[in-house]
Amino acid sequence: MFIYSFVIILLALIFYKAYPYLNPAPTCFDHKMNGDEAGVDCGGGCELSCHNEVIPVEVKFARAVKTEDNLYDLIAMVQNKNTDKDVSDGIINYKFSVYDKSGSLIFIVSGSSSLPVGQTFPVIIQNVPLDLSSSGNDISKVVCEVSFNSQDWVKVDPIYGNNFFKIESTDFQNDKNNISQLTVSLTDTTKASFKNVPVRVTLEDGNGNFIAVNETILPEIKSAETRDISFTWRSPLGIENPKITVYPIVTPITEFK
Repeated sequence: MFIYSFVIILLALIFYKAYPYLNPAPTCFDHKMNGDEAGVDCGGGCELSCHNEVIPVEVKFARAVKTEDNLYDLIAMVQNKNTDKDVSDGIINYKFSVYDKSGSLIFIVSGSSSLPVGQTFPVIIQNVPLDLSSSGNDISKVVCEVSFNSQDWVKVDPIYGNNFFKIESTDFQNDKNNISQLTVSLTDTTKASFKNVPVRVTLEDGNGNFIAVNETILPEIKSAETRDISFTWRSPLGIENPKITVYPIVTPITEFK
């Protein structure tokens, strides 16, 4: 009887020790859909988001803004509705295709940007040379396509969808010594300091037409600090009171402390 009981206890101990190895707890790296996951190693408590949880990033529109003879700025308004996730490397690529009046493709140019969380934001390429003299002197359409280096999306803090800056004032001068100049005063409303923040601006007329775009980098701004940044255009834009929209671009890959 004693031997029988000993064997039973010994087998129970062996089973107890072996069980975690025979039936390991679910993880986000075991190549199985288990636990609270919504897919294989994604969703639920995993950092990786499942593809069906990601809202596709959308290009709302693309435009060409003439700045000088045969010189244009290209702008596309991009919408990312994902408020709690971002592409893993934080980068969005974009490609502009410009078509002339006859519908022929005349120019392609590409760029990349950090991807803001849960925001609509502009991507801009400036000073694009377009000679339309042999193609009707007009642009029929501009198309912008977006893509990503990484196909993985990860969870991020929804705080990145907030506006970290307050626009204190904008001062636009149409003709300042034969150039147009915009000065934007903004304040860091957080407890963090930021470095190398892209700041983009759009200017519209009373009919909602884009008349100018621009971009610069704010090298550093500290908590509660107010900084002035300037944007210039090489000749007067010919408008006195444009609608000005300012887009500071802060994302999970922005440098801050």
